[in-house]
Amino acid sequence: MCSTEAGARAALAFTAALAVTLAAFLLGAGLGADSLPFPPEAAFSDAVTTHWPNALSLRRAVLDEGALPLWQPGIFSGTPFAANPLSKVWYPPQWLALLLPPALHLNVLTWLHLTLAGLGAWMWGRATGLARGPAALAGAGYALAPRLIAAVGAGHLDLVYAAAWVPWLLWAVERTLRADGRGRVALALGAFAALCLLADVRLSTYAFALTGAYALWRWWALPPIPGPSLSKGEERVTARRGRARAAMRLLAAGLLAAGLSAIQWVPLLLWRGDLSRAQITAGDAALHSLKAGNWIGLLIGDHGGAWETLVYPGVSVLALALAALLLRPRALVFWGVALLVIAAYAMGENFILWPTLVEIVPPLRWWRVPARIWFLAALILPYLAAWGAQLLITQPPDRRAARLIVVGVLGGGLTCGLFSALALTADLGWGTALGTLALPLTALIMLLALARSLPPRALLAAFALIVLADLLWIGGSLVEGRSERAWLDPYRPLAEHLQEAGAVRVYSPTYSLPQQAAAHWEIAQFDGVDPFQTRAYVEAAETATGVRAGGYSVTIPAFVAEGEDQTELETLATINCDAPLRPDLLGAWLVTHVVSACPLSADGLTLETRIGEVNVYRNAYAPQVTLDWDGPNRVTVTLRAPYTGPLYAVARGRWRDAPDDAPGLPGPLDGATNTWTFAYDPTEVWLALGVGAVLVALGGLLLWGAERHAWPR
Repeated sequence: MCSTEAGARAALAFTAALAVTLAAFLLGAGLGADSLPFPPEAAFSDAVTTHWPNALSLRRAVLDEGALPLWQPGIFSGTPFAANPLSKVWYPPQWLALLLPPALHLNVLTWLHLTLAGLGAWMWGRATGLARGPAALAGAGYALAPRLIAAVGAGHLDLVYAAAWVPWLLWAVERTLRADGRGRVALALGAFAALCLLADVRLSTYAFALTGAYALWRWWALPPIPGPSLSKGEERVTARRGRARAAMRLLAAGLLAAGLSAIQWVPLLLWRGDLSRAQITAGDAALHSLKAGNWIGLLIGDHGGAWETLVYPGVSVLALALAALLLRPRALVFWGVALLVIAAYAMGENFILWPTLVEIVPPLRWWRVPARIWFLAALILPYLAAWGAQLLITQPPDRRAARLIVVGVLGGGLTCGLFSALALTADLGWGTALGTLALPLTALIMLLALARSLPPRALLAAFALIVLADLLWIGGSLVEGRSERAWLDPYRPLAEHLQEAGAVRVYSPTYSLPQQAAAHWEIAQFDGVDPFQTRAYVEAAETATGVRAGGYSVTIPAFVAEGEDQTELETLATINCDAPLRPDLLGAWLVTHVVSACPLSADGLTLETRIGEVNVYRNAYAPQVTLDWDGPNRVTVTLRAPYTGPLYAVARGRWRDAPDDAPGLPGPLDGATNTWTFAYDPTEVWLALGVGAVLVALGGLLLWGAERHAWPR
């Protein structure tokens, strides 16, 4: 009992210290009540473009309209909302948006998940034999891992949410497979897996693969169940029975995870054939594949650099992790192999592994940006670093050969790091060069540990200080907060004019009305930014806008030229100016206004006004139609003047009254007044709940069967 209470106090103390450190770091980066994270010097952030509008939509639908949002009327002329994993409708922590304003909500969730990630790494480390001090190093190293902080800066908050659950999965597997494990740990494993998937489908797949491999490795190594005076034959029997029971627990946890997350993956499966992502090519999916030259980033942190290709774990973390693999190779071989596989996969099209896998399993193309698997390495390396610190402090190698290996590897890394820093200082800056000083400092403490020149606590404190300084130094260059004054207020004049002009739906070929502004002022858009796009709508939008993506794009219209990503505001202001716009087809989609940073010349467009650098055009082809939304899932369409031609008031969806042969209303239409009411069909939700209930019941029965029988004696 005393040991349990002491462990709980230690976990609480570590959590409090980590939470305070993370809060200070995020506040210092500028993430306050009305600000959101951006990469330094970057024009865009997914936190602003996607996560803030989604949280706002959930908050408005539930609090103002008393409805569960299944449909999103704001972008793409309407698009599925609850079925879209980015909306986070089914992710329980997202409902904190009902209590907090959206910006504060996202920052609080970021802080909570980073804290949760660090605590999970601490718990997993303790369960596998790390002492409290080294486990704290693992937890802090993961919570402040540059790859996670870079994701915060880029606004990839869903990836951060999912990453927080990965160490908890490994902890739950470890505890489930132990002889003193209980069924409730298997329940926790299922819940953690479900939360990971609901947070992000993409990263959860990598997490499940790692967790499955880890479970298989630990399951195969299960020792015989203790018993009095067992013969070798009896030990083999009990070992088999123990493995069978552990396998039942793991299978039950998998069924529980599938059942608890069915509310997300069942609708997603139902929509999969209609999505543009179903046609993604291997070339599109291989975006940001790591190249051979990116691996120098293991030693030299790219301060403020590209977040998708960042592999820097902290050079101090890397050195300690290498020491662990050298000092305890047999016990840690699984993690060494895992890192090699992760690195090979992250290279995407630049190495044989990823192209082979996507050829064998084509659906893997849905998981774009193979380098994102490096999130797993961002956990494994601090975990190994903690083992390196513990082994160096408590079990320094006595053999001269072992010492020479450690010193030789560190010396080689030191020489490489310093040479690279001096050679590249002009390109990467002095901040990066100074960051490499963590390597010689780590090497110095390692040598002191080998010589046993300092007491263990002093050595551990020295390692911890170096790691924290290393990670905080680069972390500060990866994220900065910007207030609403920067990403919302500048668009107020344009949005208010469109509201006063009675805009029904707006299109911008130059992204002159950003998604967050349209969401805030409740202006429906024909265009949008979201990977959840139907093929039918993409084809219709390409015809109407004249912009052909030439491949997979997360935006409508596509903002890509010559196969390269274009994200600068200057590029967006000109890239689609020469596209052959079709105002007549836009009118069929109820686009009453077109706003553009460049002049447009097309039949039917009349310049209405100019606001700042933005031209506002009225579309003469748009019919006189009103859309009266009763919450996000029900709309009444009223045609107030004679109109002949197709009319697409709502995009194709599962509408109760919508015809099967058109994405909106049928045409041609005649008459002075016509009214239609559509309600979104929630069948997919009921189906998902039914599937989930069955899977949870099966998982519960299997777990009950596993726990019913006592351990054989």
